[in-house]
Amino acid sequence: MAFHLLLSRMNPSISACIFGNADTVLPDDEGITSDETSSSCDSPVKNLGGGSKFSFGCLSTSPKSYIPNDTVQPLSNDVILLSLERVVPEYLAIIASRPPSSSSGAFSEKEMRKMNKQFNLNKTVALQKLHDLTIKAHEYNRIPLLQTDKWDIIAALSTALIESCHQIIVGTDNQSMDENRRLICWTINNLSIPYENKATIVKGRSLILQALMMVIESNLPESYLACITINNLTFLADAIKPVALYVPPANDSGAVSSFPSLPKSRSSRQKYQANPLARQNTIRSRSFSTNGRSRSGLTKRSRSLSSNGLTVCCEGEGWDSEVIDNVLGNPSSLLRTIERMMVTNAPFLLSDVKSVQGEAIRWACGFIRNVTNGEEKIDSNVPSPRGRKGRIPDHSVESVCLLISRTEIPRLVIQFVRESPHPSVKWIKDSLEDICLGIICNIARFSSRESLIRAGAAECLEKIEALPGIHGYRARAVLVSLGALPKQF
Repeated sequence: MAFHLLLSRMNPSISACIFGNADTVLPDDEGITSDETSSSCDSPVKNLGGGSKFSFGCLSTSPKSYIPNDTVQPLSNDVILLSLERVVPEYLAIIASRPPSSSSGAFSEKEMRKMNKQFNLNKTVALQKLHDLTIKAHEYNRIPLLQTDKWDIIAALSTALIESCHQIIVGTDNQSMDENRRLICWTINNLSIPYENKATIVKGRSLILQALMMVIESNLPESYLACITINNLTFLADAIKPVALYVPPANDSGAVSSFPSLPKSRSSRQKYQANPLARQNTIRSRSFSTNGRSRSGLTKRSRSLSSNGLTVCCEGEGWDSEVIDNVLGNPSSLLRTIERMMVTNAPFLLSDVKSVQGEAIRWACGFIRNVTNGEEKIDSNVPSPRGRKGRIPDHSVESVCLLISRTEIPRLVIQFVRESPHPSVKWIKDSLEDICLGIICNIARFSSRESLIRAGAAECLEKIEALPGIHGYRARAVLVSLGALPKQF
């Protein structure tokens, strides 16, 4: 109650700071710096937003909010589509094409290597040109590219991403950054930025979530881009529950599809290949507390899946048990996939050196912060100060918070703050520590706060409450909610 009274005295701007500012983010200026001399001659709509010279600095801790480029003269969707029709079908055809086959024996090994090299080069060029159509300078293309019925760009990119992940050789330990996979993830992220596109992606298609989950589950270097995209999607209020509760669709045999991650060591890989269920059984044997019960005691398997793979959960009585079955009980669910990735990559956060693994955790935490944000009293058609568009009632947010409280995520969030190698002066907006404190504030609003108590939040926050500014204020507010401080702090 004290926490709610405290919040009621806040104005919207302060409240946004307390719970974490959740503006739509772009991956580090989209890797682009403006350069008129490098304008692509293949751009279907020229000289409206300038050219682009690529300078990839993908690990910035200060991503920019999405601000429409109002200096570009608006064009009608019909004009844009006419221009896009000249090039997009060709790009998508190249992206969807299959590599040359050597089964006929008509080509020598040297010729096949040359043909495969040219094939990969053509695909990379097509992906690069398609990506160029979605950058900030050409943002007017984003909605027409995705909303048209002349092609299905999301399906094409998602399929290409899944195929790219399948091509990884299990017998190699080196999972390096793949240029094609990076371009696919980056393009999907750019397309997910407009609110209209978020709704289309989440409500109409699940293949994209399957593809992004495959990247995360395989713990590939592009995981951070996949996490940014998932984070971006949840700035639309209507997307929070479908994404947070996502479970891959069942296959023909009735089993839920899963994407096994790639074991790091050769010995574990051999064990994995000998027994594909070994990892799944290991995950299921973990004991996650669910109201005093071990999760292993939950035997009921709910098959409440819609045709597009989104979990269908009922409001009111029985909602919690169904969520536990569909999400917590399934190691292939989005929430469990992100949880495992955070556990696996946590050691990378102990170093000051930025890494793609650390960035994946940071934006996975951004997703958790988004889905645990409470109701906002604003016009549902206007984005809020936190970047969210639409409303989600507190009872739905509370259900999501309770779901997350039954995972390892609250413990990890507390750990990331407690063991941060950075001084508090570097806990800037959207840093990992800032995001984690926002998650803690969100979870502390509801009965899910018990998970924070079990994770040692009080001891962690007592070291922060004396800090000046927003971080100390957040810590004191949470400590009041946890009963560790009197209401009149």
